Amino acid sequence: MVRKNKTHQWNPSVIRLLRGKRTQEEFARLLGAPKNTIWRWEAGYSVPAAAYVKKLALLAAQERFLSDWEPVGSITWVGNLEEGSRQIALRFSRVVAKPGRSALKSGRS
Repeated sequence: MVRKNKTHQWNPSVIRLLRGKRTQEEFARLLGAPKNTIWRWEAGYSVPAAAYVKKLALLAAQERFLSDWEPVGSITWVGNLEEGSRQIALRFSRVVAKPGRSALKSGRS
C-alpha cells in the first residue's frame, strides 16, 4: 500500500532510477511521452509537466518504487528545507568559529 502523502521529487536521478533497465524509448511509450522528453528530463534540461508528474507517480506506485527505502548513516529528516538549511549553516558556523579551526586551513593535503 502506497502512502498518499508520500511524494517524489522528479529530478534526473530519480527519473533514471524509475526508468531502470528500460530504454528511454520504452519508458516514453509507457508514459505516452516523446522519447526526447525523457532525455531532457534525465539531462536536467526540463522537468516533467503536471500531467507527466501524475503518470510518473502512478507508475512509481504500481512498481512500489522506493517504497522500502529508509535513510541510513547520518541522514536525518528535517521536514522543511529552509529549516534544514538554517541548521546546516548554524552547525558549519560553529565549526568555523572554534578557536584554532578554519574551514580554509587544513593540515592535510
